[in-house]
This record gives sequence, C-alpha cells and structure tokens, in this order.
Amino acid sequence: MTEWRGASGVLCCITCDNVINMAHRRPGPGQVASNCWDATKFTYRDNARVHEIVDNLKVEYAKLLTRPKFPITAWDNMQKEVGFNLVSEGLLMDVDLRGIYKPVDHTIRDWQHTVAQDGCANTHVAAVLHCLHDKCNIQLERIQDFSQVVQYPSKIGKLEKAAFGKARLKAQSISSFSSIMLTMVAVLHLFLDVFAKTLIPAEFEAFTKLYHIIGILQMGPEDAMPHVATLRKLIAQHLEMYCRLYEDHVKPKMHHIFHIPDGMEWLGKLLSCFVTERKHIMIKRAALYVFRHIEHTVLTDVVNTTFEQIISGHDLYTDAFLVTPRDCNIGGIHFRTSRAACLRIGHVSVGDLVIRSDALVGRVVKFWQRASDNFIALEVDAYACVNDDIRFVSTAQTTREFFDHKSIVDSLIWFEDSPALLRIAVPPALLYRSP
Repeated sequence: MTEWRGASGVLCCITCDNVINMAHRRPGPGQVASNCWDATKFTYRDNARVHEIVDNLKVEYAKLLTRPKFPITAWDNMQKEVGFNLVSEGLLMDVDLRGIYKPVDHTIRDWQHTVAQDGCANTHVAAVLHCLHDKCNIQLERIQDFSQVVQYPSKIGKLEKAAFGKARLKAQSISSFSSIMLTMVAVLHLFLDVFAKTLIPAEFEAFTKLYHIIGILQMGPEDAMPHVATLRKLIAQHLEMYCRLYEDHVKPKMHHIFHIPDGMEWLGKLLSCFVTERKHIMIKRAALYVFRHIEHTVLTDVVNTTFEQIISGHDLYTDAFLVTPRDCNIGGIHFRTSRAACLRIGHVSVGDLVIRSDALVGRVVKFWQRASDNFIALEVDAYACVNDDIRFVSTAQTTREFFDHKSIVDSLIWFEDSPALLRIAVPPALLYRSP
C-alpha cells in the first residue's frame, strides 16, 4: 500500500521535491543534497504534485509494457528518480480518495524512528565514540565504566554496560532500542562535559545540539509545542555542525527531522510511536507462551493487567496520580501518601533526584496528595547548587521542602563527583522552559 520509496529512492522525502539522497548521485541544477541544513533552499511539494508524479509513473509504465522486453532496470531507475514506487492498488492511485487523503499534509514524521531507531542519534553517537578513540585515545571500556557509575531515575532504569559495547558499535551507527538510545545520548553528553569537551570542543558543541533537540522532543505532545521555532533552529545548527565534522556519515533521516516541526505545526501536537511501541511490548509479553487461541488469551491478559493497574491507582485520565496510595489523616485532614507517582514527566519514585523549574534539586522522600483535590506535593531533601552552577549540588546541608508536582521539570541522571558533591545532567527541558 506504500508508494513512497523514502531513503531507497534518489528523492528521499515525500514533502520536498528537490532534496537528493547523496547515496545515489550528486544534486543537479536547482537540487540540494540530503545534508543541506538551509531549509530556505527546500522546494516543498504539494499534494497535487505527488498525484502528478504517480500518474506520470502509471503512463510511463504502460508505455514500457508495449516493449517486446520489459526494461526492469530502466523502470527501477525511473521510480528511484522520483522517489515513489508505483502500486496499482495503493492509496495514491485511488482517485476517489484524493479529496480525503492528502499525501503531503497527512505525512507526519515520527521522531522516535527518525531520531532514535537507527536514526540521527545512533549515527551521531557512533561518530563521537569513534572520535573519542581516534583523537583522545578514550576507549569504549572507559565510557562503559562511567555508565555504570552514573545513577539513573526509576523511569528509565540503569543502562546496561553492553549498551556502549564493541559488539553494537558499527562504522556509521550503533545498535540500540529507541528508549535506551535516548539514555545513551544523555550519558555520553555528560561524559563529554566532564572529560572531553576541552579536547574536542567542536564535537561537544555539535553533540550538545543533538542533546537539546532530544530534550525538547521528550517534553511530550503539548509541552514541546511552544518550542517549535527553537527546534527548527537547533535542527539546522546541528546538521551544519555535524556535516562539518562527519561529512561522510549523513543519512536521509537527518533531512527528515526537518519535517518534524512541520507536523507539529500542522497537527498542533508532537506525536511519536513510543506509546504504540510500549503496547507492542505489552502484547508480545502476554503472547510469549501462548500457542493456542492467542487472540482470546492475549486479550484476557491485557484486560486483566489494565484493571490491575487501575486498582493500584493508575489513572489514564489525569495528568498526575499516586501509585498504590495509602490513606493518612493529619489534623483531621485526609491525605493519601505513596512511594511512587506518575507525573507529567513520567514515573517518579522515592530516591529519585528531581529538579524544579527554579533549578532547585531534591531527593524524593514521599508523595502527598490531598483527598479533596488532585494537588500532589513531593516531600524532598533539597540540595543547594554550588557557586551558582546548576550542574553541581551539595548534599552537605539539606532542607526538607515540598515541591508542587507541576513545577517538576524532570528526574535526573547524576553521579557523585566527590564526597557530598553531586554532578547532574542538566535536562534541556530546564534550559528551554517557557517563561
């Protein structure tokens, strides 16, 4: 049902009419390569142009059928040149649907697969790892050891040592699941900041742009929306810096990421496949040892799991809720307490380090919620930053405070830099927060 060739065609983007995949040939007059970072040079297709392309393919295919021997190579090259496959029963060939289905308008890039599923992040992480080896003589084992010293929030869990292993590192990419890839970017950025930014300043600056792009995208479907213009600038700056450093390691997804802000503006929200991929994992887990009546058994298991979550306090219809709360009465006021909560930033547990919008860091002690409303407060041991540098917090002196759950920017990745001194990975969401 798919006519678009994408990265396998010379024209690598359904939205742009003049962007050429360098893997096939160099740009001609009026065309730009997929490593172009100046969005003003892109020629955008409209829906009529896409329909014109597939209609012309249909005409050319009919002409080729009249030849004594069908020229398969010529036909393949023709499809590659325009970036589409001709599928006679596909959506684009259905004339009746053309008033409903708009191929350009309705193409929304999923940032998970563009960035973290053999995407821009995988390629850039691999390039930095090779650079650390070649320019700084820093071996993978040192980065692996660092990844095991770092402390992680409960919502992502500890990064396995093999994530930065030699078996996963290729010449132009590194293999990883998407969610793990996002953690790897944060850990590698922290490593560069601590050990290598003075050795390879240009490479660190380029990687910081990627870290910030991912940080904005991770804000979610609504919180990322105020930063569309910033995202466009960061994407262009990142590609420009990246191409200057690693010009031979450019993939079409580095152009596709330019269209993520387009989809955000068109829809009014930032979408990704992370939620559907999580459901896939849930279904696969339920179906693992099922050999008969798989549909019925898996459906029963999933429904049962869902109701167990509801009983434990999970509420899909609120921004924040406590997990397995307990009742508590203080001075005649009814509260609920818990050791874990699902907030707007994700799952947070006791012991996690969180950072507030004013850059105050605290270690979670307990969650409190008034029974009369949805207000949730995080009881924390608050740590002051050192020398006005938000990257460092001191645990020598703590104050017990309560954070409003709406003021929490993110939970933190951190490590103990020295006794009573913690160094945190500053989340980009803090740097780009709305005033």
